[in-house]
Amino acid sequence: MTSLGTHTIANGWISFAADPGQKERCLARLREGELGPDNQPSDCAAGGKHRFSDELGVPETLAVVIDVLCWLRQSEGKISARAQAIDLIEAIPVGVDLGPASQRYAHWLLHDTQWGIAQYCATEPLKGVAARLKVLHDKELAGLAIDDSEWPVLAPDTPIETGAADEEDGRHLEDLFASFATPLQRIDVEQMGRLCGAVAYFAGEQARSDFWTDSEQRQMDDLYGAFCVSTEQILGPRPPPQQTAELKDWIRHEQALDAAWEKQMRQQQWQLWRRWDAWGEKQAALYAAFNGAAVDLILSLFKQAPRRDVLTPGQQLH
Repeated sequence: MTSLGTHTIANGWISFAADPGQKERCLARLREGELGPDNQPSDCAAGGKHRFSDELGVPETLAVVIDVLCWLRQSEGKISARAQAIDLIEAIPVGVDLGPASQRYAHWLLHDTQWGIAQYCATEPLKGVAARLKVLHDKELAGLAIDDSEWPVLAPDTPIETGAADEEDGRHLEDLFASFATPLQRIDVEQMGRLCGAVAYFAGEQARSDFWTDSEQRQMDDLYGAFCVSTEQILGPRPPPQQTAELKDWIRHEQALDAAWEKQMRQQQWQLWRRWDAWGEKQAALYAAFNGAAVDLILSLFKQAPRRDVLTPGQQLH
């Protein structure tokens, strides 16, 4: 990487092109923009999609990290996604290389003993694969050379006993470790998104069986399925998106029916709902704990990022 136009230098990145004014422009866009599913916090700060690296001078994979942390924090109800994004981007020092931060964050998501997904690989051979990957990723972060032949190969269509309590979760783990049997520096935006989502999901599923069982979930699904059938009988089919006014009116009536149905179910199925509420509180606490640890880590990685010198025209890279 040699183009200062994209805020990079040889073998590294330069956050905000070492320009405090550029950082303020990114923060101003974030403060003024309207966030939503089609305008993520990272897009807002960058002034558009696929511009994050150019505008902020940091790896695109960190855009995914910032967005996930913002929405997770908002789910706690204590801070908005915008405020969280502002805090994170304000914490990025001007003129540093955040390439290592992205790799170290991915390493944490994979291998941390409390939150990493490797802990869910309870049986062989996946447990051995996870351990082997950690050795290789540790070597990579230490700057040691690794031959491509050292990376384990997992055939995506070969069934592996993962030890996961849920069959779908087991398949998810298989797919993840097939994808991440690769150097950390090769993890792209799509992979980082999958990894962030998977770790958040598994973090929120811990101790689920103590609060909420599969049979209770089936019972809840059956109750809600019956409600959906009765709703369509009362309101008719849901209008297509292009019928804006009709769809808005349909949703308004559906929400009213849903609120009345839940009130009735909470009286008739009070034991089920008490269990459901207890699990919801536990899951929210797990998400909050994970998010707190993740934010603390990314902020520490920002602080530790190596500073890069910006060359003026005519200077040479060494």
